[in-house]
Amino acid sequence: MKIVTGIDLVYIPRFRAVLKQDGEKFLQRVYLREELSDQGVQHLAGIFAAKEAMMKALDLPKNSWHSIIIKNKQNGAPFVEIGDYEGKIKSSSLSIAHDKAYVIAQFVALLVLC
Repeated sequence: MKIVTGIDLVYIPRFRAVLKQDGEKFLQRVYLREELSDQGVQHLAGIFAAKEAMMKALDLPKNSWHSIIIKNKQNGAPFVEIGDYEGKIKSSSLSIAHDKAYVIAQFVALLVLC
């Protein structure tokens, strides 16, 4: 078994500028339809940061946006579903935090090595 971790920090003003500049094109490239139910900037930045943290932890290619889906439990806690890795991840934890101009996400997983 192996423990992996990834973290990402998003500066909201810069993220907002990307949304303004690339708009729908950016949203379609990064997000799945289910993830767009709340289009608030902090919410979208949190999902972006979570996906970035996961790609870093799992060493996924940059075009893996749509193989990762960020969801929320009934209590609001985020969790992740990821296609190709489901059988390899024994346990994982995802945390997303917002504070004024920043959003941070951290992903930690215990991988089963084959």
